[in-house]
Amino acid sequence: MKLKLTTDCNIHVLDVSMPILRTTVRNDLRLIAKIALDEHKGKVSGREGEAIREMLGMKSNTWQRILEEGEKAHSLWQDGQLTEKGKRCSNDGMVLDHEDGPHRLWVIEAQQPIGLKIIHIEAWSDIEISSNSIGETHRDGLVQNLRKEGAVHESILDSTNRCRFRPPSWWVRWMKRDPAVQEHPDLSTQGRISCSWGLEDKAPEFSFSGPLKGMRRGAVSADGAFEVARPPAKNQMQGLVSDVLSNHLEGSQTWDDKSNCIRTDISSLNDEQAIHDMKKDLVFGSVEQQPIGYWERGTLEGIQLQARTPETAREWASALYWNQNDAIHRTEKQVATLIQSLSKKSALKEFSLGFDIEMRQSLIDSLEAPDGAKWFFYAPEDLSQAIGAEVMQ
Repeated sequence: MKLKLTTDCNIHVLDVSMPILRTTVRNDLRLIAKIALDEHKGKVSGREGEAIREMLGMKSNTWQRILEEGEKAHSLWQDGQLTEKGKRCSNDGMVLDHEDGPHRLWVIEAQQPIGLKIIHIEAWSDIEISSNSIGETHRDGLVQNLRKEGAVHESILDSTNRCRFRPPSWWVRWMKRDPAVQEHPDLSTQGRISCSWGLEDKAPEFSFSGPLKGMRRGAVSADGAFEVARPPAKNQMQGLVSDVLSNHLEGSQTWDDKSNCIRTDISSLNDEQAIHDMKKDLVFGSVEQQPIGYWERGTLEGIQLQARTPETAREWASALYWNQNDAIHRTEKQVATLIQSLSKKSALKEFSLGFDIEMRQSLIDSLEAPDGAKWFFYAPEDLSQAIGAEVMQ
């Protein structure tokens, strides 16, 4: 079963003039991490660090400065040992380093747990924006909130393009005001945020799709996943599914949260395809619940169905029997084999179905049974009685 939620959102296009931490390749840090990983078991201090420094021909003060930067600014090593970030840096050399502005941001704003997300960032110089491309003064405080949160944001278009709003100390010291922010309403578009969660998932997955305007090559279609800092836990998503289903069950149906299925009889389904597939989809419209927030549209795909009782299991098996087999006479052994095969179906496997008296009567009483169905199962007895009566005469 898969829960899918979608909601629409506006994309703000903002221009910001301030230094921003952005993904860049630092070959000096990559070489240090690579040599440490390959030749010194990840150590960058002590004798091992001195050997790396000599190999790279660095002066002592330069080496100490880079070691301090790698640990404090980029978390590449700690206590002289490579971290997981450091191991990744040994491959691609990518770190977040300050890049002067101005920059253009594409930002979406949604309820928690998503909040503010930068879905793409470009330097003006990379997309050839002219200096007189000035929009309206932005007054909603989105950039100020991004600075307070200090989260790392990843581009939907390029996962290696990441950024973080943490200006350098010199900028904070000298600039006694927030940066000037310009917004471009004419470049604003509408996108769609999606949330997907399956029963085996620890947490839901979030994604975005929609057009981005304001780049060199005009509108660009964006479609990709993004991470959420504090996504709902598995038990919270299970609670959401239970609450949704409790408002959409029909007839005698019940939701079994232990088996993750709807227990039902076939009369409550009113859907031949669901009876045959033993699963169904549910479109339930909008939903609002913490901690997932508000979503405009929701669906549950592939909800597993189970028979409620032995009686409803026999009714289900009888309907399948007549829908899947020709209405002809079969020996008792042949009918028993077909019933045994049906009993292995997902909605019926909890019940030990066999061709007993109750099953035989259920086949005869089924709404799917043809006229005169009783004859198919009692023909030998009827014939024997007829022969016996004729002999007696």
